Amino acid sequence: MSSAVLYLAIVAVWAIVLVPMWLRRDTEKQDEFEEEHTEPEPRRTRAPSRARVIARRRRRTAGLTALLATAATVAAFGVAPWWVAAPPAVLLVGHLALLRVAVGMDAARRESAARARAAARRAAQTVPEPAAEPAEIIELPTPEEVFDQYADDRRAVGE
Repeated sequence: MSSAVLYLAIVAVWAIVLVPMWLRRDTEKQDEFEEEHTEPEPRRTRAPSRARVIARRRRRTAGLTALLATAATVAAFGVAPWWVAAPPAVLLVGHLALLRVAVGMDAARRESAARARAAARRAAQTVPEPAAEPAEIIELPTPEEVFDQYADDRRAVGE
């Protein structure tokens, strides 16, 4: 009886992992067949948004917690030995340790961005306005200095 439950638990865990992967792959294949078969468009890799990262972390934490609860319940009812709960516990503790590091990195990134914004704001406020250069004064010729090509037998160049 206990080996059947253990096998059932293994199949359930693999189903939880593999079914979403299969569904995603089938969706991608269907998308390729609704599209025309011309030159493949290069895929742009884009950093996942903050909301997606947080959602992924929550799903992983919830899944590992459910796995640990299931293993602990199976062990508590005597269907499986106590050490069956050890691997999910180790996985959950490792995941929580990684989340702790990720939270620290997120906080450092936010602090760095805030410092950069503050420095840019200070730099924008302390930039001195360029001093106005004094205008160059050009003296215009007086009327008696105006060139007249016909006066006093003077001729213009090229004439």
